[in-house]
Amino acid sequence: MAFKFMSKIRRSFNSRRNARKQMRKPSFERKTSVSPENHSNLNDEINIESSIEPAEEKQPVEASSTSSNETQSQQEAVKSSDERENEPADTTNQLPEESKHDLAVSAEEKAAEKKHELDSHHSEVKKASTRPDSTIIIIYQDENRRSLSSPQIISGKRGEAINFKFKEFEHFDLIHIDGFTSVFVEPYGSMTLTYRRQSGANIWLFSQDIDDLHMLGKPRFVSGKVDEKYSLTPPNFIGYSLLRAEGPVNGNFNEQQQVVTYYYRDASWKEVDFNVKYLKMRVSQPGYDAPHGNDTYITLAKDTVWQVFETVQLTSGERWHCLGGNLWIQEDYDKVRFVDSLPQYQIEDNSTKPFTIDLNFQAIIDFVPNKKLTLYNRPFGEPVDSIEDGSIVTITEREGGREMQWFKVDDRGWTIRQYLDFDIEHKVSQEKERLSE
Repeated sequence: MAFKFMSKIRRSFNSRRNARKQMRKPSFERKTSVSPENHSNLNDEINIESSIEPAEEKQPVEASSTSSNETQSQQEAVKSSDERENEPADTTNQLPEESKHDLAVSAEEKAAEKKHELDSHHSEVKKASTRPDSTIIIIYQDENRRSLSSPQIISGKRGEAINFKFKEFEHFDLIHIDGFTSVFVEPYGSMTLTYRRQSGANIWLFSQDIDDLHMLGKPRFVSGKVDEKYSLTPPNFIGYSLLRAEGPVNGNFNEQQQVVTYYYRDASWKEVDFNVKYLKMRVSQPGYDAPHGNDTYITLAKDTVWQVFETVQLTSGERWHCLGGNLWIQEDYDKVRFVDSLPQYQIEDNSTKPFTIDLNFQAIIDFVPNKKLTLYNRPFGEPVDSIEDGSIVTITEREGGREMQWFKVDDRGWTIRQYLDFDIEHKVSQEKERLSE
């Protein structure tokens, strides 16, 4: 019985071993493994085993002992075989090379995909940690709350310093900041910067009589902001009419000073003529400081000829002639008449004249404003020099009688009494008063 049991175990072991071998063979071998020869071999094995059975019965004790050992070893072998069957089969080596390559590539792709997922996750975490969480808007405006520029938006992390630069605007100064901060603090914040337009240069206004250029009032100025528009209005003066203005009466303030001069004329003056003419005195008569003005105590001698620099026709129809400076005479054909030119006088050398007087005092040239007075080489002589109106000069000689006097100026030339103002101290004091006003 023990022998039969051992044979049965051996057959079971062999059959399992053959089955495993068959599984390892290619498919076409497994198909042809069951053949008549295999069947005959298998029958031979069965017959051999069955023929041994009687011999086993002759030695029962020895067989029993042997079968016990064999049984134990067979059980261990079966157990080992079962354990090997239960272990997962390593089928990698059994696969073709192409399948092995595909498996390796697939493993690499999975590893790369996993690494990409980890990198993406880390990147998202990093972005989340550095994403701005604070925003500040900066508003630029002038004093009237007018916008100077589009708002500026700055973002950053709370707790970080703000790195920015305020905008600059031409002709504007920053004067105030609301909501200033140098660090991102709140999720949302704002700063308002207020600018003031810079002051422009003054525009100076002068008002003058166009005929004698004396000032009709104190100079004044107008001020404003750079680039601001302005429109000037001329001042009014009683008894005067505005003729014209010189300078920018309309425009914008800028960084350069500007000058506007308004010119006026006596309202009683209808027409003015600046053509040069010559008048000869038919009788001796006084001169005046203006049309219908005051007596200058200068006598225009009979038969003397005078150049006319300006002729004025008044609204009343009267005509007055300016003989230079502030010396005027009314046109009256019973007292004056026009001639073509100044007469040419022939006089002897000054050294032979008993009425030449040496002098040494100062005077002021009183001619036409902004024009030069002609000086002659001798009384009624030829022009040799000229001198600016208003100049302070030294009188060195005098020649002539009561009705016509000539004076030598700075030893440069001669001129008549009517173009000299001897009241220099009074003129100087007037000029000082004007400058001090």
